[in-house]
Amino acid sequence: MNAGSTAGAGAGAPPGLIDRLRHLGRRLRGFRRPDLWLARRIGRVLPDRLYLAIGHLIYFGRWPDYRQPRSFNEHIQAYMLRCRSPLLQLAADKAAARQWVIEQVGDTHVLPQLGLWTHAEAVPLRTLARPCVLKPTVGSGRVIFLRENDPPLDAAAEAALRLEMQRWLDTDFSRQSREWCYAGLRGRLLAEPMLTDPSEPGGIPPDHKVYVIGGAVRFIQVDRGRFGRHTRNLYDTDWRLLPVRLTLDNHAPDPRPAELDAMIALALKLAAPFEFLRVDLYLCEGRLIVGELTSYPGAGFERFMPSDFALELGAHWTRAMRARPDDQPA
Repeated sequence: MNAGSTAGAGAGAPPGLIDRLRHLGRRLRGFRRPDLWLARRIGRVLPDRLYLAIGHLIYFGRWPDYRQPRSFNEHIQAYMLRCRSPLLQLAADKAAARQWVIEQVGDTHVLPQLGLWTHAEAVPLRTLARPCVLKPTVGSGRVIFLRENDPPLDAAAEAALRLEMQRWLDTDFSRQSREWCYAGLRGRLLAEPMLTDPSEPGGIPPDHKVYVIGGAVRFIQVDRGRFGRHTRNLYDTDWRLLPVRLTLDNHAPDPRPAELDAMIALALKLAAPFEFLRVDLYLCEGRLIVGELTSYPGAGFERFMPSDFALELGAHWTRAMRARPDDQPA
């Protein structure tokens, strides 16, 4: 990654200002959902329940019932509002979740940790073993790839990456979509080796996301092209392609993984203490690697097509994980 020379730019500007302006420009060029940005800012003053309910109405066309949820989406948002189990916050912290996975199923299912830092300036960007990925321990969908054959970082590119990482640390992800699991968590920066698959666009292997609802695996999601043309297929536990879409378009059917039974068993083991858990996995030369543990997929705003599938999933949800005896739906 090379952002070019900064010589002569912004003469007289305060130190770091030009880097911040360039960083802002890059963010604005990739700004794809101004409506969502505006809605979040207008909704900042709303209490969590009303914020989510209005969003649900706008997105799904119906007012949700969080006391007696029926669809999977209603259940996810009711879960966000009512359940205050410390396990949800453990799962939301990638470093803590990694250690918990090791305690539950051993270290063969996690990647080595190349480093963990509390400040962006502390990350040794120029000397990290490549290829690797950098991501925040708190938050979802944020990642920086440092590939083996990338050109060396110049000063401007390094400054831009540090600004991006610091923005991750400064963001309160619990307020963006009212996801309680992030509330009060102190974000850090985590580096891991980068998994690669030369057969995939961008060289990134497909994600396998296993949905455990009511103590059973209800479906398995396969995402491809996450950083290009993102597509998604859904399968049942016998690896039959479901006639259902989840927000994105489908891709050609995926071959049945030889590790399917082990994948299901691993997800069930990790999800056992939870009402609901999505276990995100990668397959690497016959090895199952846990990427993340997800409690609120899409904050309940991902759309199943046909929508009846969300009702079918919701019927499997059972209340089994209360933080205290008086825990009641919001």
